[in-house]
This record gives sequence, structure tokens and C-alpha cells, in this order.
Amino acid sequence: VVLISLPASVGFAVTDVGQPTMGSPDPTTVSFTIVNLAPFHVLRVGVKADADFVPPGGAVIPASRVSWTTTNASQATGSAGTMSTAAFTEVFQTGSGVIGAGSVDVHWTLAAPGPSIRAGTHVATIRWRLESLVP
Repeated sequence: VVLISLPASVGFAVTDVGQPTMGSPDPTTVSFTIVNLAPFHVLRVGVKADADFVPPGGAVIPASRVSWTTTNASQATGSAGTMSTAAFTEVFQTGSGVIGAGSVDVHWTLAAPGPSIRAGTHVATIRWRLESLVP
């Protein structure tokens, strides 16, 4: 049994299309409590975008413009990555046989979208993948 808390949403309020935009809130925390994980298994969490960003007007922003770093990992190893619409990218993985609580802080960044993009709130739906596996 694993209890996990994932961010409900991360926003990117693009105010300057020539500069990167940090996700909000920053950081977002992914936390977990492992009550009972099969012996030798790890918990791995990944993320994938269902589609590119839908803009308030103008061109779309490719999901691949979003990247993240991780800090303050407890009972897990965080991974930096870039969003994809094609495949899940790992955000963190616990060690084998971990029991108890842990977390990782995720810092999201939207790369400068460029002059063809309109400032405003851009929306993308992401999907989380939670796996229990033997590495």
C-alpha cells in the first residue's frame, strides 16, 4: 500500500514571452507514505503531457518547453527532466524496500516561448504514472 500526494495543478503565467517562466507554486511537493511495498520493489513516479499547451490566443507552446529540477528528496532520488507528449519521464524513484514517508520538491520551468506566443495563461493536461517495480 502506498499513499501519494501529487500537485493538483501547476500554473505558468507568461508575462514576458522572451523570458523563462517558473511554475507556480514553486516548488510543488510530491509526497508519499509507503505502508507496504513488495520486497525488492521501488516506487517510481513519472509524468507526461497529454498534449501541447493550449494558449489564450496565437500559437501553441510545445510541452517539451517545460522542464523541471528536483530538490530536498527524502527517501527517494529526484530526477531532472523535460516534458514529453510521447513518453513518461521519471520525476523520482525510491530505494528498494523503503518503508515510511518521503517527498521530493519539483521546480517547473517553461522555457521562453518566443515572440509568436501571446502572453497569458497557457494550459496543458499532464498525466502521472506511479509504478511499483523491481529495478
